[in-house]
Amino acid sequence: MSRPPLGRLIADTRRRRGYSQTRLAALLCAAAGVTTVTRHEVSRWERGDRLPGAQWLAWLALVLDLPPAWLAAAARPGDSPAPADGLTRLLQLAEQWLRHVANGDPAPGESRGPAGLGCVTRLAEPGHAAGPGHPAGPDHAAGPGHPAGSALLDGSEHGYGRFFAQPGDGAAAQLDRHVAELRWMDDLVGGTDLAPVAHRCWQQGADRLRRARGADRRRLLRPVTELAQLAGWTAADAGDRAGALRAYRAGLVLSMEAGDPALGAHVLGGASHLLCEVDPGAAWRLARIAATGARRDGSAGLRALLAHRAALAAARAGDGRAAQDGLLIARRLGDRVRPEHEPDWLYWLDPAELAAMAGRCLVALDRPVRALRLLEQPGLRRRRRGQPRTRAVYAGWLARALLGVGEVEQACVVGADAAVEAVRAGSVRAAEQTRELSVRLAARPQIRAVRDLSELITQLTSYLPGSSTRPGVN
Repeated sequence: MSRPPLGRLIADTRRRRGYSQTRLAALLCAAAGVTTVTRHEVSRWERGDRLPGAQWLAWLALVLDLPPAWLAAAARPGDSPAPADGLTRLLQLAEQWLRHVANGDPAPGESRGPAGLGCVTRLAEPGHAAGPGHPAGPDHAAGPGHPAGSALLDGSEHGYGRFFAQPGDGAAAQLDRHVAELRWMDDLVGGTDLAPVAHRCWQQGADRLRRARGADRRRLLRPVTELAQLAGWTAADAGDRAGALRAYRAGLVLSMEAGDPALGAHVLGGASHLLCEVDPGAAWRLARIAATGARRDGSAGLRALLAHRAALAAARAGDGRAAQDGLLIARRLGDRVRPEHEPDWLYWLDPAELAAMAGRCLVALDRPVRALRLLEQPGLRRRRRGQPRTRAVYAGWLARALLGVGEVEQACVVGADAAVEAVRAGSVRAAEQTRELSVRLAARPQIRAVRDLSELITQLTSYLPGSSTRPGVN
C-alpha cells in the first residue's frame, strides 16, 4: 500500500498511539526542549495547511516512532505515490509475463496485431515525456570523442534525424547503436537531462516497430524493448514515476513478443527499484516475480541484481528476515558472475557494484558498521570517478552509514559531496538521498556542520524539478 500524504500519516499514527493533538504537541516540545509547538500547529500540519520543517520532521519521527524516510517522503514538495492505475496494470502484466515465461501462455493481446503496435506507440507519445529538463551545462554534454553525442543531445528533430539516418545501416543496427549511445550517456548524465532524449529515442523506435512486419519486426523487437527500459530508467531518475511506469509496461509487453525473458526480468527489476521508496510492498512483489521468471534463463548477474532489488524492498518494508535472505542469495549468485556470460545491458554490474548494493541494504536495515566496509571499498571509489550520479547515490548511503556510527561531521562532509554531485548530474533520485539524510540530521541543529549541510541541500536541490519552495513551511 502506498504511503499516505504527510498530514494523514501524522493524524493516523497519532490516533493509533492514543495521542490527542495537545498530547502530541507536548511530547514534541519535551523532546526538542522548546515550547513553540501547540495543538493548533499540529492541526495545521494534519490539515496540510503547513508542512513541518526538517527539524520537526525528525522529532515527529522520534515521538511517533516512524521511520524518518516515511515522513521525508510524505513531506516532499510535489511528491506523490506511484499512480494507482498504472501500478495495478503493471502488476497484472507482471503476473501475465510470469505465466508466459513459465507455462508458455500467450503474450498479452496488446502486443499483437495493429492494435498492439498502436499501444506501444501510444505509451511513447510526446505528452508522456519527463518534465522540464535541467539546463545542460558542460558537465552534461557528451564528450567530443563520442561521435553521436552531439546528435543525441540536440533536442531538435534535425538532431535526432541525424542519428537515425546513418547511411548504409539497417534499422535494427541503427537502433542498436542508439541503445549503446544512451547507455554511455546514462553513465554521465542524470535523468533530468537524459529522460526527454531517451523518451524521444524510444518513440522513434516504437514508430519504426509499428510499421515493420515479419522478419524486420522481429529484428527490431529487442532494441526497442531496451529503449523502453532506458526510457523507464531515465524517467525514474528524473522523478517522473508515471512516465517510467508507462515505459516499463511497454517494455515488458515487448519482451514477451521478443521471447526474451531475461530482458523482461530486467525491466521488472527497474520497476521494482522505482517503487522501492514509495511502495516497498509492490517493489518486493515485482522483484520476486522477476527473480522467479529469470530462474531458468537469467544469468548469474541478473539474478544477483534481482535478489538485491528484492532485499532492498524488503528492508524498506521493514521485513529484516526477507532482506537478509535476499542478501544471502545475492552474495551466492554474485560469486558466480562472469562478465563474458552477462548480457550487454548489464555491462555496469561488477563486484564493486554488487557489494555497494549490499551496503545500502544494510544501511536500510540499520546495520551501519557492516555497511561502511562495503560502501568505502576502493573499487567503488574508482568506479565513481567521472560518474556524478553514481557518486551521488552511494555518497548519500555512505553518509547515512557514517551517521549511524556517530560520525556526524564526517557524514555532513560526505553528504555535501552527494548533494553537489546529484545536482551536477541532474538526478532527482540521487537528490532524494541527500534530502533524507538532511531529515535524519535535523535532530542535531546545534552542530554547525549540520546547519551548513541543511542549507546547502536546500539551495542546491532547488535547481532540480519537484524541489520548489512551498509557502507555509516551517
